[in-house]
Amino acid sequence: MTTYLEPSHHKSWETDGYLRISGFFSGSEVVALRQWVAEIESWKHDPGRWMHHYESVSDGTRLSRTENFIPYHEAMKSTLTTGRVPDAISELNGAPAALYKEKINYKYPGGGGYAPHQDAPAYEFVKNHTTCLISIDAATVENGCLFFSPGRHREGMIALDADGCIAPDVADSMDWVPAPTQPGDILLFSSYIPHKSGANGSNLPRRIIYAVYNNLSDGDWRDKYYEDKRQTFSQYAADDSGRSGQISKIAHFQGRTVLNDEE
Repeated sequence: MTTYLEPSHHKSWETDGYLRISGFFSGSEVVALRQWVAEIESWKHDPGRWMHHYESVSDGTRLSRTENFIPYHEAMKSTLTTGRVPDAISELNGAPAALYKEKINYKYPGGGGYAPHQDAPAYEFVKNHTTCLISIDAATVENGCLFFSPGRHREGMIALDADGCIAPDVADSMDWVPAPTQPGDILLFSSYIPHKSGANGSNLPRRIIYAVYNNLSDGDWRDKYYEDKRQTFSQYAADDSGRSGQISKIAHFQGRTVLNDEE
């Protein structure tokens, strides 16, 4: 049986709540991943199928995120639902994994960052999730890599504010460690580990694939997740709460969202 994790990885997971595996994907595989991301990015806005989210940056309107793309892209579906990625998640958690959701965050130059938050408040239906971040561009402090607050995953939900994020005064008191990645690296992290990222201050994109998993024994919730998200976003569009600009059920995105006229 192939193993993907070393003892140091398990230690980082238990101690810090996240771990990095360098060079998980080869150079040729990264080329393919970039091609697939470009294909998905080129898809015309079609809210009944995939979910494109947009933001305003210095050179106009750009995609900030795409979700729900694996039903329409076989290569991405195979990569995220079979083989090494779910096998590594299964090895980490000691149980078969099921894909809960998937997204691409593009973060083009000037693209917005994300306020300090935990993923668990936005990932309902199952208590525990593990995210696999797949780096297809270098992620640096300058272009908005993730920062984690190591060890705080053990505390459960931490001081949520009205936006579903970590209260600013609590976030300011945390220790934050950058987690830069190179193309082909992956980061695995708990849905309870506090994390954040800055805006992209460089002249290059910081595109990242995120695949979120739960233990298969807890059920297959992917379809339910997207059904619920569509219903919730429809409510946001209809009410006067100002939430129609959110790209998640928590208001952690700090970019300037743009609503597509076709939605």
